Amino acid sequence: MAFVIVCGIGIGCGLATVVWGLFPPPLTLRAALARLAGEHTPVPADVVSQGVGGARRLAARLVEHNVARVPRLAETVAADLAITGIPIETFAIKVVGYGVGLGLLGPALWAVMGTVGIHLGFGVPAIGVLILGGAGLVTPFVDLHQAAGARRRHFCHSLATYASLVSMAMAGSMGWASALEVAATVSPSDWAMGEIAQSLLWARAYHRQPWEGLERLAARFDLPDLSDLARAMAQASDGARIRDTLGAKANSLRLKEAAAMEDSAAAVTQKMLLPGVLLMVGYGVLVFYPALAAFTGAHI
Repeated sequence: MAFVIVCGIGIGCGLATVVWGLFPPPLTLRAALARLAGEHTPVPADVVSQGVGGARRLAARLVEHNVARVPRLAETVAADLAITGIPIETFAIKVVGYGVGLGLLGPALWAVMGTVGIHLGFGVPAIGVLILGGAGLVTPFVDLHQAAGARRRHFCHSLATYASLVSMAMAGSMGWASALEVAATVSPSDWAMGEIAQSLLWARAYHRQPWEGLERLAARFDLPDLSDLARAMAQASDGARIRDTLGAKANSLRLKEAAAMEDSAAAVTQKMLLPGVLLMVGYGVLVFYPALAAFTGAHI
């Protein structure tokens, strides 16, 4: 059976090579000019890059078509990809690679077990393909959501700092529009501040209010705190109210971040209790086992 599988893989690779030779990808302009001039240029790199790009686009369309069937999942994935900056093609390749790789792990193990003399039914590799393939398809989504959660926590931390900077700038007799733009340029190395600055630049370029740009950024990255801040700024009518709103929002974000850190510390403390409990249980078994064995042996 293993020989048949290896032969099938070889025949499939051969057919793919024949199709590739009969229908080659189009040459680039540089390669076509080099062929007309009779020069030898290393064109395989361009061909390989075109093939890889086509595979990436095909995987992206496949993932988008299936994810779009679940609107809530599509919205979550789109926001997670936007805030992490991962292209849809890269994420799609990861999903397909994980799914196919783990899905083929079951049949591969089944073939190896068959070669060593352990013969199982055909239902075992089929179940392995379903379970491992499903786990492989889900794993990239879980990793993406965790990475997006970390980026959102960082954005909320930067947002609290940004709101405090704007409030202090307005307290120093600076206009609210100028304070919003100046505070966003304080930390150019912070990607969150850069995104806020880009949203304000978009609002100014399209003659919109600054909070409209912040609301657009909140919808793109799925940031409820930024959306609340934008709505509160829109409801404020003058600079004094905007300053008070920003100060209150900064304080609430700090309290929220402190509560989240306390919850994380409490969770870590609870996890640290488990090894201690297991150690005490093992110590008790080690101490009382000889006496229990002697007592039970004397009464048998």
